[in-house]
Amino acid sequence: MKEDLREALRVPYAALTPVVLLGIAQAIALGALIVLVWRVIDDVILAVRFAQPLGPVYRLLALLAVVALVSALLRATEFRIAERIGYEFVRKLRMAMYAHLQGMAPRQIQYRSRGSLILRFTGDLTMFRTWISRGLSRGIVAGIMVLGGAVVLFVLNPWLSLTMLSFLFMGSALSLSLGRRLRGVTRVVRRKRSALTSNVDEQVHSLAVVQVFRRSAGEYVRLSRQNDSLTRTLFREAAMRARLRGVSTGTGLLAAVAVMAVGVYEIDRGRATLGLIVAAVYAARALATPVRNIGLAHDYWQRAHVSRSKILDFLGSRSRDLDQPGLEKLRVRRARVEFRNVSVEGALREISATAPPGELVAIMGPTGAGKSTLLSLLARFIEPDQGEVVINGRPLSDFTIRSTYRNVGIVSPDLPLMRGTIRRNLTYRKRTASEEEVQRVVLACRLDEILTGLPGGLDSWVTEGGKNLSMGQRQRIALGRALMGNPPLLLLDEPTANLDPESKDVFHRVMTRHLGTVLLVTHDSAEAALADQVWRMESGRVVEVLSGEEYRDRQWLSRHGGMVPRSAAST
Repeated sequence: MKEDLREALRVPYAALTPVVLLGIAQAIALGALIVLVWRVIDDVILAVRFAQPLGPVYRLLALLAVVALVSALLRATEFRIAERIGYEFVRKLRMAMYAHLQGMAPRQIQYRSRGSLILRFTGDLTMFRTWISRGLSRGIVAGIMVLGGAVVLFVLNPWLSLTMLSFLFMGSALSLSLGRRLRGVTRVVRRKRSALTSNVDEQVHSLAVVQVFRRSAGEYVRLSRQNDSLTRTLFREAAMRARLRGVSTGTGLLAAVAVMAVGVYEIDRGRATLGLIVAAVYAARALATPVRNIGLAHDYWQRAHVSRSKILDFLGSRSRDLDQPGLEKLRVRRARVEFRNVSVEGALREISATAPPGELVAIMGPTGAGKSTLLSLLARFIEPDQGEVVINGRPLSDFTIRSTYRNVGIVSPDLPLMRGTIRRNLTYRKRTASEEEVQRVVLACRLDEILTGLPGGLDSWVTEGGKNLSMGQRQRIALGRALMGNPPLLLLDEPTANLDPESKDVFHRVMTRHLGTVLLVTHDSAEAALADQVWRMESGRVVEVLSGEEYRDRQWLSRHGGMVPRSAAST
């Protein structure tokens, strides 16, 4: 499994083929430039010494200019292709990560900070792209150019070539030593940046809480400490990266000086000409950029290595296949729901209960009794550790998760409105909904009363979570979203809590008239009295199942001090 994930993060060899070809072409161009510089200098000296015409020299200069232009064109093409390879690879990786995210259970997300998740899709992918485009791709080209330049120099004068290569190898060894320490600092930077991002994200989404409870000063101090700590670590990282880049730049300059010194010695010994020395110095200076790119590639790799490990951890986390091969698609019109000896660790214990098709079932009990967990099982947000959830006699696990979602409409505090128009939110469950269906839902949820007060009507804008709407408006739109497509299963998790009487009436009318099976979690006894069945839960168990009539009679007795209702007395 881990090997498969690592394979997904490897750049295909075929994608790097153009880079290799461009590297070879640039190495050939560099070799030609070295030879032409050597020939031009020596031919000028000979022409001046022996009073020969300079026509051949001018022709060499013209050829030198052409090769220089070709070299510049190759460099520009290399940059464009390298960037394209990085962008294309990250585009595919981003969608693979998003597909993995879609398969994660909602409760998995709750245990991850939003800041770290956002960092996976932004900072980590950006760093990975930088490594591919400017580290790997340019590093390959730089390596080929250094090798090509060294070969040309070796043919012209082995000592000059060996001198240059020895300095390059020493610089590379020093870069590797610095790079190991840089990787550790980079890990600390990522951890602190993730913590800071998570804190800022929390502050943005909980600003009212901070203000109301007068914690602005305390949160400012907390963020300031995180910010200062991150900045100090960034200073350390910047200093180490500066040393790494200084090594790569200094290596190129020292190589040029060393080549010049050896060249002077070779001239003194009669084994080299001035043209060859100038060409060798030019080669050393021309190779300074490729050498620097190799050093930068190492820098990018050190930083991308941390991002790569974070992406691998993310892709290695548990994710469900929403369309698992071999499973059927759930298709129901009227749903009979059964919980058969269902247990969820820490929440439910051996639940057995049945909701007949087309009935409204109210689920009551104290906070923490497991009511919402029961709905989460039916919605496939979680899977039971023991037992089965059964629909019309078939285990729900026999069907794909995506097809289950298609048959379930949900209103829950954990499912906020999305940023966009009211129309987008209403049709989010069914994007192909016709205008007639939209209007039907609008009337059913009495959204027309809300829309008349909004200048844009259905096209009015909703901010993230519907924060620009009242609670009643948000809940009615959420109900409309759940009803779109007339799902055979409607799950309502305390939908009327803290709502005004008018909005409550909308929910009561919808839940009693809906043709599908409705499971309602509520603490409101008057609301439960509307149900066909009432399940009472305690400590993760269904301790009592009452018919709607039995529950209403019990409520009547409770209000009237234990007197028998007339309907019961007459029988």
